[in-house]
Amino acid sequence: MSRDLFSEFEPSDKAAWKTQAEKEINNPVGKIYSGNFAGLKHTEPYYTGSELNEKQVVAMQSAQKEQPGWLNIPHILTSPDRIFNTKIRAALSSGADGILLDCPSDKDYEHDFSKILHGVRLSETPIFFQTREKPDYFFDKISKIAPYYLKGGIALDPIAHWMTSGRPFTDYIPSLTALIDKTKKMRDFYPVMVESHVYHEAGASPVQELAFVLNTLVCYMDLFTNAGILPEKVFNSIFLSVSIGTDYLTEIAKLRALRFLHKRIGRAYGLSNDCRAFIHAKTSSFYHSQSVPHNNMLRSTSEAMSAVIGGCDALTVQAFDHTFKSTNEFSERIARNTSLLISDESYISHVADPSAGSYFVENLSFQMADAAWDLFLKSEKPGGIVQSFESGFIQEEI
Repeated sequence: MSRDLFSEFEPSDKAAWKTQAEKEINNPVGKIYSGNFAGLKHTEPYYTGSELNEKQVVAMQSAQKEQPGWLNIPHILTSPDRIFNTKIRAALSSGADGILLDCPSDKDYEHDFSKILHGVRLSETPIFFQTREKPDYFFDKISKIAPYYLKGGIALDPIAHWMTSGRPFTDYIPSLTALIDKTKKMRDFYPVMVESHVYHEAGASPVQELAFVLNTLVCYMDLFTNAGILPEKVFNSIFLSVSIGTDYLTEIAKLRALRFLHKRIGRAYGLSNDCRAFIHAKTSSFYHSQSVPHNNMLRSTSEAMSAVIGGCDALTVQAFDHTFKSTNEFSERIARNTSLLISDESYISHVADPSAGSYFVENLSFQMADAAWDLFLKSEKPGGIVQSFESGFIQEEI
């Protein structure tokens, strides 16, 4: 079977494809992606191999993660301690690999983490604590019941919190500086988070999300290195948490572009290629509907597929009813099982960088990275993310 069977077919070029496409849709192809698509000025609806830049493709692919698979990290909302513990253990025994744990500070009620985390192997189970307390103080409470190697992190972006609440982000910097030092031997624990959720939920384009995440990353690098922490340690202490929207291919390209840009920032600080991004992806709340809530399952599934094909390290699928009522056992189970279904039925979890080689995704990944880098530099000119927000530049961009 060495004969080339494709030689029997006449090859078609892009012009032939365009002619046939316009005949079938009865419209010019240019109308498919008109206007500002994903924050880009111009995107073709179709690419061929001849339009790929080999050097760009190699650079983009080399920045992607090398190991396939992801962690299934359901979001568990605050509850009384024993119910909290029951939910955590039930999730971990039903396919969850870790937990995104909602731990709001409550002046009238102090959570007992010895009860909440009873029976959970914290040295083996990644727990990302969503808290507004001083991170080192919060970590000390956890350390009292688990004085050993921890996995997970503190899901707090002080700058994003400042943007939404007005609380000065500088309140958290000394605490985070201390925590980075306390966890310096814990390679799988991330004391600092940089998030895109605050921009995504405000209506930012994918390019804007990427740019402002980079601005925040650089701001933290400067703050913590100025506090005396080595750049490599700071870089490896930060994880990225990103919202995933409904535009399937765009969101795949967004995550690939994020890894590429993260590596580029690392090189600017003189760091080695071993400094890899840990990306937590969370399905979007922005597009959820209250009037037809079960359609949200379809949205979340599409978003989850984009996240894992794009190469996230951890995935949180939001319950389909979480935006308008308290979630229940059914909606939480569906959310948790979405990640399991994709992993076990599609075998995407067996492939690293599944979209590599796609003409459209490769081109879109690099275009998004290029546009995001330009906006990042523009946002740095006033002094960085803080000054750009205070001057209204970010709000005007979105």
